[in-house]
Amino acid sequence: MKGKREEPRRERKKPVSRKSAPLGDPFAEGGVRPKKKSGWAAFWDSGKGKILVAALSCLAVFAIVVAVVLKTWIKPPEIPVNGPQDPQEPAANQTQQTQTPKDEEPAGPTDDELYPDDGYNGDMPTVSGNRKEGVYTFLLVGTDMDDGNTDTIMVVSYNTKEQDINIMSIPRDTMINESWDIKKINSVYSRTGSSISSLANRVQKLIGFKPDFYVKVELEMFVKLVDLVEGVEFDVPQDMNYDDDWQDLHIHLKKGLQTLNGQQAMELVRFRRYSEGDIKRVEVQQNFMKALIKECLKLEHWGKIKAYIDLAMESVETDLESGSVVWFAANVLGLNGVPALKMENVNTCTLPGDYWGSAWSRDTNQEQSYVTIYPRQVVELVNESFNPYEQKVTTAMLDAMSILKNGDIASSTGSLKDTRHNVIMAVRRGEAYYDEGGNIVYGKPPAKPEQDELGNWFIKDEEGNVVYTDEKGNPLTGDPGLPPENEPGQPVVFPATPTDGNGGDPSGNQTDPGDTTPADQPDNEDQTAPDLTVPEDPEAPPAEEPELPEEDPVDTEKPGWL
Repeated sequence: MKGKREEPRRERKKPVSRKSAPLGDPFAEGGVRPKKKSGWAAFWDSGKGKILVAALSCLAVFAIVVAVVLKTWIKPPEIPVNGPQDPQEPAANQTQQTQTPKDEEPAGPTDDELYPDDGYNGDMPTVSGNRKEGVYTFLLVGTDMDDGNTDTIMVVSYNTKEQDINIMSIPRDTMINESWDIKKINSVYSRTGSSISSLANRVQKLIGFKPDFYVKVELEMFVKLVDLVEGVEFDVPQDMNYDDDWQDLHIHLKKGLQTLNGQQAMELVRFRRYSEGDIKRVEVQQNFMKALIKECLKLEHWGKIKAYIDLAMESVETDLESGSVVWFAANVLGLNGVPALKMENVNTCTLPGDYWGSAWSRDTNQEQSYVTIYPRQVVELVNESFNPYEQKVTTAMLDAMSILKNGDIASSTGSLKDTRHNVIMAVRRGEAYYDEGGNIVYGKPPAKPEQDELGNWFIKDEEGNVVYTDEKGNPLTGDPGLPPENEPGQPVVFPATPTDGNGGDPSGNQTDPGDTTPADQPDNEDQTAPDLTVPEDPEAPPAEEPELPEEDPVDTEKPGWL
């Protein structure tokens, strides 16, 4: 039978037991095999270990690169030389606004208690020099939705070493030294073309230094932030009811402790109808801000830090770089090697001043409420909690406005930008007037002449006496019906023959009333009357005077012409 050819079977060898096998030479041919590798050595020999090490090395290099990048991105900001800058203006074009005071004293009385002499005799000094380590300052601004004014203005100081934050509110009615009529700090932003730098310059004149950075917050972002933390618990101080269809603003909140959502929080901070005035509104804003910060710092919201940053980047205008924003956020949360910020280290206050002042407005023709600062108290507060420089702020660095008792305004610098206000107040007080050419004349204006029943113009002096004048009010000398005293009058010609006033003489002879020639005398101008005088005899006795008849009492009446 044909088929495949089978190979001869090999004889199997019996396995040799390791125990009974001779050791022999392990290096000799046919000797004992080496031990089999296991664990990391076998994994490395397989090639997979080498791949893993290479991958880990790449990850380490990548982590180092990321750390370096984050270190250069997430870092504390560099302090600008001149504080906040407008985005549209380069820093080189920014000039610090200073004022040069006049040599003369400010008009009106001064208050030495409010405005002490600090050796201020030149350009307004500014704080500068070495800075305190880890202290940063910010100008926090909130714009109003209806008119673009910055009704929320706060100065914030953050000490990143000591982990404390100080917040000072500047009332929106704070008076500043400006040429326009209503001189409130909240009008600077809108009047200077939305210039943050201009607003920062004005703030500097109130507190003595210019904040390092600015943060401008829209109300829309404020609403979103409150909703992001799912509401803020707050004790509303009073019932709030206000409707303004023009602004589409409707506020209806009940008094008491409650959780406010974003819309309700916006209504709270915009409400103004307090019996205590705008200072109460500032207090409510400060208290709500502390409650909001407290809510944001809760551990349950730490996972929202990226959402916080994204919201800030899209809804907040600032000159801080995004990496600096992240660095500040990490520092607040205690991720930069320092303890986390505690709420007891967040302090709020208000710019010290007189919150109940008012001054006349020529635009509105009524009184405007103002806040005028107390320089001594401002300097003390700033140096204690806000000044980032080692050099102290002095009252000479402030431009403090004041409202005098007579309605005039004054600046502590002695240089007042509004030159019209005090002139208008002098006119209102009757101390000055405008002449026909529109020029201001100090003194009492001349009285306007009046006419009596005869048509004569007159005025009355301070004692009430009548003084006759011309139509323009210039005084006249004498009575208006007589010729002036310095001009001679026309002579009066009396008739030679007495008349009875009817053109005849008493004897009954009719004569021409205008004829002054006697009746028995010829009407001849060249004729000379003869001398009928009889020479007197020196020896003759004196002639006796004839007796005159007694006068009839009826005929004793004198003619009317006498």
